[in-house]
Amino acid sequence: MKLVYIIIFLIINVLSSNIFSQTIAIVDVQSLIDNNKIYIKTLKDIELNQQKYLNDFDIKENELKIKLNEIEESKLILSEDEINMQIENYNNQLSQFTILIDEFNFHYQNEIINIREIILKEILNLLEKYALENSIDIILDSTTYLIASNSLDITININNELEKLNLNLEYKDFETN
Repeated sequence: MKLVYIIIFLIINVLSSNIFSQTIAIVDVQSLIDNNKIYIKTLKDIELNQQKYLNDFDIKENELKIKLNEIEESKLILSEDEINMQIENYNNQLSQFTILIDEFNFHYQNEIINIREIILKEILNLLEKYALENSIDIILDSTTYLIASNSLDITININNELEKLNLNLEYKDFETN
């Protein structure tokens, strides 16, 4: 009988150590990235950088519209072969222009993704440091839970630490061939 009590006692002790609650914190990573002052400034710099290309693209687009109008107007004057040649030339130019626009958009999209990854790495480093200093067992992103107490949210703490960092968020300028 004593053996049964000892076994029950041991089982309860072993299982009860897993019953203790763990320390949990919540952070809004998306907000930390989107509201970071250096990130916002870098996005504005990128927009300014893009503007010089956008002006060139507008000029090229207008040239293509003029070329198309010239082709339409010359249909009565030129032979079918000449018109087909002009249309083919126009289509080639339009295709090259479309490819250039796609490369431009892809380039800056990748640059922004790279910048966001840099910020995310810094946030993860800060979260790791915070977890160690405050004995936090689990840190969840705000998108992975339904309801939690506001006292668990450490977004402001991490944002304050992130703002203290002098992040170097560089991007590459778009280069046309």
